[in-house]
Amino acid sequence: MPFALLLSVALAAMLIVIAHPASAGALTIRSAKATTPGWSTTQIEVSAASDSPITKITARLRLFDRDEPFATAEDFALVSGTATDGVWRTSQQVPLELGLIDIGVDATDASGATVTKAVAIRLDRRGNTRFSEFTISPSTVDIDHDTVTYAGRLVYKDGDGNDVGVPGATICLNLNGACVGYGKAGSDGRFSTPVRLYIRADDTNMINGDAYASYEGSSQYFWADSTRSPLKVRTQLTRLSIGFSSLPTVIGTTVQVTGRLERKKADGQWTGAAGQDVRIYAWDPDTQKETDFGKTRTRSDGSYSKSVVVPQAGQWFADFSPYLKRNGAVVLGPYAPSNELFDDVVYSYYRTSFSRFTMSPSPAGKGAQITANAVLTKRTATGAALPVTTSYVDLEFSKDKKHWTWAGQGRPGANGQVKIRATAVSSGYWRLHYFGWARELASVGGTAYATVKYRTAVSGFNAKPEPVRKGKTITVSGTLKYRTSTWHALGRKNVNIYFQAHGSKSWSYVGTAATDRYGRWHKGFKARKDGTWMAKYAGNVTYLAASSVKDYVDVR
Repeated sequence: MPFALLLSVALAAMLIVIAHPASAGALTIRSAKATTPGWSTTQIEVSAASDSPITKITARLRLFDRDEPFATAEDFALVSGTATDGVWRTSQQVPLELGLIDIGVDATDASGATVTKAVAIRLDRRGNTRFSEFTISPSTVDIDHDTVTYAGRLVYKDGDGNDVGVPGATICLNLNGACVGYGKAGSDGRFSTPVRLYIRADDTNMINGDAYASYEGSSQYFWADSTRSPLKVRTQLTRLSIGFSSLPTVIGTTVQVTGRLERKKADGQWTGAAGQDVRIYAWDPDTQKETDFGKTRTRSDGSYSKSVVVPQAGQWFADFSPYLKRNGAVVLGPYAPSNELFDDVVYSYYRTSFSRFTMSPSPAGKGAQITANAVLTKRTATGAALPVTTSYVDLEFSKDKKHWTWAGQGRPGANGQVKIRATAVSSGYWRLHYFGWARELASVGGTAYATVKYRTAVSGFNAKPEPVRKGKTITVSGTLKYRTSTWHALGRKNVNIYFQAHGSKSWSYVGTAATDRYGRWHKGFKARKDGTWMAKYAGNVTYLAASSVKDYVDVR
């Protein structure tokens, strides 16, 4: 417990008066005092009163922080007043010790009553202390020479005026008002204590300031401060390097930022600065925005590394700012600040990709239009997909996925949609190719296979006669053709014929007709119901399917 707190508790205790049985109501200890307080002895006077004659006065002297008395005085004699109201004094000098002395008094009267005043008086005989000597060595420190020795002597004046050492005193070794260590005084009051100053990543006590010793006092001695001695910190220059595990050219990828923080020692040699925080940040000239990646701590050799996700950036920096905290205040530690820019401007680019790529229709008619659909996006550092709306996208075709030819071109829409039309020439593979633009990287999408066949048609379709009598023959006929640059007859193929009765929603297969060498075909059916006739060619690996027009026949 601090000495000042102990003293306040003791002052409250001085108010306690203890009454002992018998009729002690009228027995009172009014006051007590030291009449001749010298350095080593004094006489004690007590003023008391009672209804009955006071027969005995006793004084007990103890040090403030002790329970047992070091002296007891019982040789009190009445020196003024009467035995029921008077002043009593010790006949002999009472011995005193060094420190705060509490004197308790007991009074007993003829009735047998006794009253105790636990602390009737307090004498302050603490020694007046001072530091007769104080030095620090060395007076200049740096990170390689971080130990300071505080030396001195704590003394007090005795009764003869001589300096006497304060033995066993705990000495606070101060730097700018904060204890950086503690020393213990020897039997002669001397102390010599080395203190190792420290520097951490966010805190240090190695700062320029006043060094001194202080003693907070005790129940025997007053407090004291020594003289001030300036302590100077020799600041060391620092330098930084910065590099990468791989160049940060693709936004959203992860790279290691690496480097080393070094300090220049007093002998001029450079060495690693361990346990310090280096801040990493990037700057983008296009957006004028900074990305702060926070701090990383250097290893024992001064090297550092930090894993970062690449943003849109062009310049990369490492920064060492050695402003630390000491007792809540910002201070400059034993290092000078440094900042390093990566030598080259390294622009980062967005990775692009296609999604939802389709080619339709498939199969497609030879010579007809085929359409590519997809969405083109770019990936940000957070993983979000943003639409690409700039530049052009090429549509490419290959029969073997090795040799690609240009087939068409288009621009992405507002949401990155890509829609490109081309002419279907033959079956094969299709892909989209984006060549990049500004801060967007080129990309090639996946492939889609589309089948191309000859287009076909059923022309001249007719069901006759119409109207027709029930039970008579209906003849269904037409011509099957296929197209290259012009239309040609498609012979020796089967055409399926379907009928839908009037009022029905379903079609029924009723027969098959074969085409001749000119693609012509016909087939007869017995007329039974009103209804609609239609012909279909199913197609094959070479030809697309085709359907005729519909023809209604009235049966009467």
